[in-house]
Order: sequence, then structure tokens, then C-alpha cells
Amino acid sequence: MQRHKPDFILLATTLCLLAYGLVMVFSASMVWAIQVSLASPSYYFVHQLESACIGVVGMLILMNVPYHRFRKMAKWITFGTVGALMLVLIPHIGFKAQGVRRWIGPPALHFQPSEFALVGILFYLAYIYDKNEGRTLQFKRGVLPPLIMLGLQFVLVLLEPDMGTGMLLLLSGLAVMFAAGIRWRHIVTIGLCTLPVVFAFARFESYRNKRLAVFGHTWNPAYKGQGVYQLQQALIAIHHGGWFGQGLGRGISPFLYLPIPYADFIFAVIVEELGLVGAGLLLLLFAVLIWRGIRVSQRLSDRFSSLLAVGIVSLIGFGVIINVGAVTGLMPITGIPLPFVSYGGTSLLVKLLAMGVLLSLSRYTSDPHPAAAAVPDGKVRALLPAAVARSPVPGEGGGKKRRTARQRSAPALSRNAVRLK
Repeated sequence: MQRHKPDFILLATTLCLLAYGLVMVFSASMVWAIQVSLASPSYYFVHQLESACIGVVGMLILMNVPYHRFRKMAKWITFGTVGALMLVLIPHIGFKAQGVRRWIGPPALHFQPSEFALVGILFYLAYIYDKNEGRTLQFKRGVLPPLIMLGLQFVLVLLEPDMGTGMLLLLSGLAVMFAAGIRWRHIVTIGLCTLPVVFAFARFESYRNKRLAVFGHTWNPAYKGQGVYQLQQALIAIHHGGWFGQGLGRGISPFLYLPIPYADFIFAVIVEELGLVGAGLLLLLFAVLIWRGIRVSQRLSDRFSSLLAVGIVSLIGFGVIINVGAVTGLMPITGIPLPFVSYGGTSLLVKLLAMGVLLSLSRYTSDPHPAAAAVPDGKVRALLPAAVARSPVPGEGGGKKRRTARQRSAPALSRNAVRLK
């Protein structure tokens, strides 16, 4: 595959989402920083900005890394994420706060291994299905080994406990497996076997049990004090926003009505301050990002790269759906942050690094409509796939010979494409 410029629409959309998120974190966290954290109004904004700067630098570096190096790093990334998920469960190594153990390192520099696992599992699945391409339809060799690794990381994340991240890891992993071509009955079997495990873990913790119990009963007086306050305030903020919102920084919910408004429930603050129009613009940016990501995955002739692109797009897409669904009361609350927007240094860093990988892959896509006008006539055929280049051209002899179906369906630039000398 020939290297070219990255997808600048994808890059610009990512930067727009990042800027959007930084502005909203500052607007949603000012009052909380002063009244609760007893810090300056820009306390959370500065921390998020630091993570954003590191993430952008990392994204630009990864954007220039050749795609084949990601395949070589897949094993090490997998071993590293599994090791980190195990270390976080060890006392005095994993940092514990609010009854959960999800971080490693001192409070000022801790990071969340489960966020890195969200991307690490995508590297592993893309690598294993590229390596065992002919065994995809076999359950014992094509489904079971990747499923064991996916299940191991899923259970390790649930033990922290972090069901929201675990569900996101499982969904994005299954999306890669589906794109790899596993059978429908295998997907259904995996889903039926996973549901009892998820239900058991949900019932094991009291706060998760309450979230499931109150789902669909937000305004029922019988569930008052059972964990519906945050969702109630979020829905009030959404109703208060209307079409055009109250104005940036003029929302009522950040004034200690909505708990921790700059984190998982920041979408409610967005609707209140910028209205449905501003929130629709945000969702439109996500739609453009997902569209460009799918476009990249479809135009990659390398199987590993294509599956990895599918995984990254699924990770972002499922994150948006779960977060917005929870904030609007359409889904149970899971604690999934809104990608690029919610406060969280590790989450933002990982998403930007993942976009760096996707931008790197976008530099190796094939153009379905190559600009032949920019190439001399004698060298146009050198840009075509070998299967297509061997087909007869009117005026060159053998014009009555027709191309086969396989030659007609060959991609614009395949592995066997001849480089222009």
C-alpha cells in the first residue's frame, strides 16, 4: 500500500470535538471547583488541557507511524494491558478511591489501565483474526481463543469494579469479531452466555442493583432516594435548555444541582447551555467522525488495519450511544464518559491516541477513483492492481477477452499494486 496524506476531515473533526469538550468542561466545572474542591475556577479545565496537549502530541506521532508497526506491537500491547489490569487489583499497587480500585500510581499521576485495555483488546483481535484468517468460521480455532482473551479482560475490569468500561470493551470487541466474519450463531451464543454474568455482577454491587431497579422509574415517588437524583437533575437541565439553551456558562445545573456535572453527565449541561441545536452539532461531529472512520476501514486492503479501524470506530460509537442514552434516561446509568468531551485525563488520552492510530491507517487507504489525468498515459496502468492491469485495453490487442468477476471486483489499490517508477 502506498502512503499518502491522512484524512484531514477526520483530523479536523477530532480537533473540533476536543475543543468543544475543553470549553464545556470549563463551563461545567467552574462552580464545582470553587465550592467543592476549594480551588480556582479553572482547576479541572487546566488538568483536562494538560491531558489534551499530551494526547494531541501522541496523536500526531502515531499518525506518522507506518501501519505495519502496529501489527508488530499488537502482542506487547496485549500483554501490557493484561498485566496492568492484574496489577490494579493488588493492594498498595492499585489506587483505591470511593470504594473502587481502578487506578495505578500516586494520586497526582495515576492512570486507569481499563481505558488502555479498551484499545489493547482491539489490537489483539485484529492481529489474531489477520493471522488466522482461514479459521474464522471455526468455533474452536477462530472464535474460542479470541473469546478467552476478551473474556479475561472483561472479568478483570468487572473486578475493579467497572461494569460500564467492561461492557464497552465487550461490545467493541464483539464488533471486531463480527467484522472478521464469525457466524451469527456464534455471536448469539456469546450474547446468551454473557447476559447471566453481567446480571450477576450487576446484582452483586448495591449501587448497580439500584441503577437497574430504578431504570424506567425516574419520577416514581416510591424510588425517591434510590439513586435517581442525578438523572432527575439531568432531565431537568435538558428540559431547561430548550432549542437554543440558556447561554454558555449560564446553566443552573452546574450550581451544585447536578452532581459532578463536568464528568459523565456533561451532555445534560451541554443541552441546558447550548440547547438542542448545540447538542445536535456535537452529535453531528460524532457522526462525521464515525462516517470517516468507516470509510477508512472500507478502503484498507490490509485485513489487520481494516479490523483495527472497525474496532476504533466501534469504541467511539458505542461510547457515545451509551453515554447519551444514560443521560437522557433511555438506558441504565453505566458511568461511561462522553468521548473527547467528559472530564477524565486517561480517557481523553486514550481516545486521542486511538485517533492517531486511525489517522495513520487513513494514510494507506486506496482511492476508488484515481486521478488518471495527473499521470502520463503510459503509466496509468502501473497504478492499477495486477489483476486489473493484466486485463486487455482496447487498441492493445486481445480486446475481445473479458475480465473475470474476481478481476472486476478487485480494489483500486491492492497489495499487488505496481508502484509507479
